[in-house]
Amino acid sequence: MNIKIIICFIVIICFFPSASFGATEKVWSAKYSGIIRPNQTVVFENYAVKVTAMNNTGSSIIVYRDSVQLEKKDFIINEFKKYDAVGITLLEANEVYSWIAFSKLEERDIWIPSGQRTLKWGETYSFEDASIEIDGLGKDTVNLTVIKNNTNKTDVFTINGFNNYDDIRIVVTDINRTGLIGIELFKYRVPTFEANINTDKDEYFPDETISVSINITSDELLNIASISLDGDDPLQFRPDVFTATGINGTRSFKSQINDLPPNSTITIHGKIEVRDFHNNVTFANVRKELSITGIISIIKRVQEETDDEKVLVELLIYNSGSNRTFIYIHDNVTEGINPDQKDWNIELEPKRSTNVSYFISPQKPGVYQLASAIAKWNGEISASNKLKTTVHMPYLSIVKTALNNKSTTEVELVVRNVGDRPAIVIVDDTIPDGFPLESGSPIWSGYIDSGKSANFMYSLKGNPVSLPPANATYRDIRGTVRQARSNAVENNEILGTKKVDTTPINAGWYEIMVFMISSFLVISGIIGSMAFSAYLITKIRTRSK
Repeated sequence: MNIKIIICFIVIICFFPSASFGATEKVWSAKYSGIIRPNQTVVFENYAVKVTAMNNTGSSIIVYRDSVQLEKKDFIINEFKKYDAVGITLLEANEVYSWIAFSKLEERDIWIPSGQRTLKWGETYSFEDASIEIDGLGKDTVNLTVIKNNTNKTDVFTINGFNNYDDIRIVVTDINRTGLIGIELFKYRVPTFEANINTDKDEYFPDETISVSINITSDELLNIASISLDGDDPLQFRPDVFTATGINGTRSFKSQINDLPPNSTITIHGKIEVRDFHNNVTFANVRKELSITGIISIIKRVQEETDDEKVLVELLIYNSGSNRTFIYIHDNVTEGINPDQKDWNIELEPKRSTNVSYFISPQKPGVYQLASAIAKWNGEISASNKLKTTVHMPYLSIVKTALNNKSTTEVELVVRNVGDRPAIVIVDDTIPDGFPLESGSPIWSGYIDSGKSANFMYSLKGNPVSLPPANATYRDIRGTVRQARSNAVENNEILGTKKVDTTPINAGWYEIMVFMISSFLVISGIIGSMAFSAYLITKIRTRSK
């Protein structure tokens, strides 16, 4: 079952023509807003608005000032009307409620300075997606042609005069009769915002209440916001509609959801609509999914990360029903750690919970997957969530090698910490009987950081056929002591010393004579070639003279 919760943030200004230049502009800024249901009234200062009828296109509104009726009028959605210094806008209407906003004219910093330029008659200047050129000069005026969005428009400017072209503003700062015009450019400040939906957890029992926090954050002033909650099923929202004005920084809106459907997934949707001071609309959507357990729920809990030698696994069982129930619980201890089966039979009163627990003892560091546990009752079944736990510890790998060298045997041990925590290590190797220690020590101790290694060597008199494994004890920073063992070294794994062949050359008189004659012929050939080359060079030089 999917339940959609629609959240709409709407930032709206009602607009009259601009009345200033530069970075600021006088706009209608919302000061207060409210949700009105049929025959209800919303009040701002000495004004009051009452709605008598409404539909999806508009509302019938009565406007009061100082308790005196000013007007009864049918507003359509987004219609604005000015009453002295106060503007009233119908922002939204449906068969359930109307959303009314009160606004006043205020100067707002909505344009970002983007630099000054000098225009020359006959040239075209580009800024953003617009092109600007001088069309003609008057005595104290200049005609500028602006091409933007495939629209060609020519306007007359005086010094300090300005005009807006969608999201850019052009201000003329200087007019020179020689054809040089100074302008200052501005870019429209588009409000940006982020929104998210938070709940205190991701899984709920059917009889719980979900506390929902909708947060909107902006570095720019967001004038007015509306949040409406809705769902496909008749869920209960308290409250179901919010409005707010003057949002800057982070603002949170809180609601609650009751009467949750058992054994389901609900999705909270947030639809954010922001309107800037020129009535440009920006939309964004956020969502969050929540799980609703069965009438009998089972939740597995374990630390996400641990350095413990024994890791606690807990199963929480809750009866959200109205009857006492007999429940069978089954769990596979874990996936990847000596599979084991756990079974329990319990009896649980309505609206009561209990828990069962056990320990697992991972032998290596890493990420371990914990399988789902199940609860069975009255022919129904619920499954817990699957979990992961990351186990941190040092972990030693010890490699032992040996080399026979004449009458001695050299032994080397390499100790590697392949875990992700440091360790204090003691290695104690066993010397076989009848082979006394020649040099070094079979015992080593020291600190080995994660990912690092250490090695040590010693020598024995004689050449044993095999060597037993070395044993190590190591301790982590929390005092947990673990054991490790190296490999044993068998006869076929003990290497012999490599010998260099020092046999003298043994050649007869015939081999010696052949070598001497061959050498004489090679040397004679080299000398002859050099003499012939010198002769040719001399001849060539003589002829050239």
